[in-house]
Amino acid sequence: MSFTASQICLYASRIAKGGTGMVALAGQAMNLVLEDLWQVRNLMVNRVTQNVTVQPASYGPFDLPPSYARTYDLWYPLPTSGGGTASSMTQFLAKITMEQFDSEFKSPSISNYPYEFACDLSSEALLASANGAGQFYIYPQTSGQIVLTHRYMIKRPDITNPETSSTVPWFEHTQYLIQATAAQMMQITGDDRWMGMQKSAEELLRPYLIMQGDEQPSIYNVKLDPRHFHYAKGLKPTKASPL
Repeated sequence: MSFTASQICLYASRIAKGGTGMVALAGQAMNLVLEDLWQVRNLMVNRVTQNVTVQPASYGPFDLPPSYARTYDLWYPLPTSGGGTASSMTQFLAKITMEQFDSEFKSPSISNYPYEFACDLSSEALLASANGAGQFYIYPQTSGQIVLTHRYMIKRPDITNPETSSTVPWFEHTQYLIQATAAQMMQITGDDRWMGMQKSAEELLRPYLIMQGDEQPSIYNVKLDPRHFHYAKGLKPTKASPL
């Protein structure tokens, strides 16, 4: 059963012994709970895809989308020698910092298949981008047109006046939202149960995250930095093998 934002706020406020007089604070608490979910969890419901066409001889910058929170991955199919995309090989770009990007050797005479990218979320980049979300760069510049597939996590806006809103929150686990919001409220009302309520909310959340694809608890293989360890040690990246 999906509750509206106002129902969740009232329910959580009563659990926290705040009654109807503190539902506005419960609304703020619920928005904080929702914000935490999109900021720190890689939930598939918050993952979208954008195609970015890159023209030859360009490092960028390319505007990030307006709802951008962080990049999940960035890739493109490696073209064949004739320029087609039937090579069945995919090139994933390794993320680097802007400082690392700035230190890369750049020359108009040098081009290759891009194998690195850097996001610029500085104040200047936010102002320079058309969407106010920042920019990203690729390295090295490509000699031909390619189409990047950018998978990224999106920001979620706060619910306006949640204590009276009939909006159903984007996060589907209603029981978790109630308990997590109540735990936030208990810290305001001085209810000593807040730690137990918070732990209970986390226990509710864990199996949901596993089912919905959050990868934070997953096991990963440790990988060497692809920028420094090529398939043949000592060889420079080539068009046949960028990494």
